[in-house]
Parts: sequence; structure tokens; C-alpha cells
Amino acid sequence: MFEEINVVRGLEIHRRDRFDPGAQLRTLMAEGPLSILGIEDSPEGRTAWLATGYDVVRQVLSSDKFSSKLIYGGTAAGFAWPGFLTHYDPPDHTRLRRMVTSAFTIRRMQGFQPQVEQIVTAVLDDIEDIGGPLDFVPHFGWAVATTTTCDFLGIARDDQADLSRSLIASRSERTDKKRNAAGNKYMTYMHKAVSRTRQDPGDDLFGVVVQEHGDAITDAELAGVAAFIMGAGGDQVARFLAAGALLMVDNPEQFALLREKPDAVPDWLDELSRYLTTDEKIHPRIALEDMRIGDCHIKAGDTVTCSLLGANRAEFPGPADQFDITRERPAHVAFGHGIHHCLGRPLAEMVFRVAIPALARRFPTLRLAEPDRRLKFGPPPFALEALLLDW
Repeated sequence: MFEEINVVRGLEIHRRDRFDPGAQLRTLMAEGPLSILGIEDSPEGRTAWLATGYDVVRQVLSSDKFSSKLIYGGTAAGFAWPGFLTHYDPPDHTRLRRMVTSAFTIRRMQGFQPQVEQIVTAVLDDIEDIGGPLDFVPHFGWAVATTTTCDFLGIARDDQADLSRSLIASRSERTDKKRNAAGNKYMTYMHKAVSRTRQDPGDDLFGVVVQEHGDAITDAELAGVAAFIMGAGGDQVARFLAAGALLMVDNPEQFALLREKPDAVPDWLDELSRYLTTDEKIHPRIALEDMRIGDCHIKAGDTVTCSLLGANRAEFPGPADQFDITRERPAHVAFGHGIHHCLGRPLAEMVFRVAIPALARRFPTLRLAEPDRRLKFGPPPFALEALLLDW
């Protein structure tokens, strides 16, 4: 009952008012940096907390006094899906992350950038050829995000559309049966890709990890890592790009500055990341021992959910909580913090740095095709269901 209630309440808390925190999250932010979501109806009385303060979120995410393993059956025993790094604790997390990190070096990112530029140019060419009005969620967000992520992983172009459909269906189908079927198809492909790579490793993520670490990483772990990165890249990057396009429509004068005088706004991506925070929360952390955080007593077994959106907006209270592309390098936790800080951040930021200015240059008159029609946002995480734009 405790977990069911808080799943429902959590969805409401993380609903947004367009780009901004919704009323419930604003209320909890005003109560202080750490709030109680609920207390389990059991002898142990496990408490669920929500952290919204910037310093508290960083403290929780960087502390070894919390576990990242998933919670099942009303206990804090925990579980980790093979290869899904956010579900691991040290030393397993340390071992697995170290083996995958080499695929995200600065040298490899620099080498991959021309390919990202080609992908973005091709996507914008397609948009221009089709003409407006056009839905920018699939034609810009998903088109750029899935192609760049799949290419980075080493997934053949002929397989990418079908794999992307499986990923989307695994999260959006209305019945458990259909979602599970899509998820199984998605993971089956990843295992087949691992088998192919074992026989003939290339210069993609699969190949780099296999060549450098061989049997030190299992097939299940490598398939899980790839599925995890594809899920984050295909989903979170797509959501960010679509939201960025909408933000461009809302703030044409700021993006004109990015288009015409890019050197004048060197930290624009930090502000965009802070303000959008499209991945607004992460799964709860489990307290491994009793502790105090500020005035709050956290007991072993309690859970703390960190609101990345709350933390990023808490740093700029009141009227200062506005999108300002000229803001000097704002501190933010849009990519998390601590040992689980987003592994794919270098790739995601490179895609953003290429795609957003390119969109601003190519379509300087971008506008809502139906300005009087209310935009639809999906349930948390923050995602536009459709974004019909014209130019």
C-alpha cells in the first residue's frame, strides 16, 4: 500500500506546468529542502522522503550511506538489472562503469562529432523537404536522438527504426502484455548485437568494451549497458530536443542571440539543461543506516527521492526562476551527481551543442502551427506528446 500510494502521489508531484514545477512540487519546495511523502503502514514505519534542495540532493546522491538498488515487495533488500548502471552499488558499479567509461573519452567524442553534424543536417533537410506544419517530436527529437545513439552503439541503420519502435512501445503501450512483448523484443536484439560483436568487434561502444575488457564483462551486462544507454539516449535526448524546440518558440529573442552571436553566450547549454531538466527525478535511494540531514532524522530503510527539477529551480527562487540564456554558468544537477552522474553526458551534450544552434539557424521563424491549441504533455517523465510547428 505504501509504495502504491507513493507511485500515484509521485506522478502528481512530478507533473509540470509547461516547463515549470507543478503546484504540488512548488508547495513541497516551499516547505524546505526535505519533505515527507508518506510513512509505510508496518511495524518498521519506513518513511519516504523527497529532496528538493540543491545541497541536499547533492549530499544524498554523493553519499555511500545510500543504496541505488531497486526496491521490491515493500523491503529495502534491493535488486539490480544486469548492466543497468543506476541500479548498482560499489564495488559492482565501480567495476562495470570503469569498463564502459572508455567509450566516452574526449577523443572518441571529438571523432564522433562530424557524424552527429551529418545526422543533424540530414534531419533538418528532411524537415525542410517535408514542409510545415510538422510534428517536431518524432521528426526532430526522436530522429536526431535515436540515430546518433544507435550509431554510437554500433546498431546497423537498417535495424534502427524497428529497434526504436520497440523501445517506444515498451514504455507507451497501454497494456502490460504489449509493453512486456516490446521490451522482450528490444532486449532480444541487444543480446544478438552482443553476440555479433564478440565475433567481430568494431569501433563502436560494443566493440570498444569487448576489445578492451573481453570476458571481464558478461554478455548480459553488455546487453544491459547498451539497452540502458539506448533508452537514455533515445528517450531523454529526444525529450530534451523537442522541449528545446518549444523553448525556442517561446523565447525567439534569446535564441536569435545564440544564432547571431554564439560567442556572447558560452554557457547557454548549462542554462538550457538547468531550466528544462527533462529527466526531473531519479529512482529512490535507500538509507543503509540512521543519519541526520539538516533537521530531519533518516532511518535505515527509509527512501529518499531526489527531485532534480526542484533542486535546479531552488537555486533561483522567485522572479529569478526564469530562463535566461545569458546567465553565467548556472550550477545544476540535470545530469545527476556523484558516482551515478550520467555516463552519457558527453554524448548528450555534444548532440545538444550541434542540434539546438543548427535548428535556430535553419528555422529562425519557428512558431506554433496552432497557437490556440493546448499542448499535451505525457505523464512524468516530462515529455511532449506532440509539437506541431511551422516556419
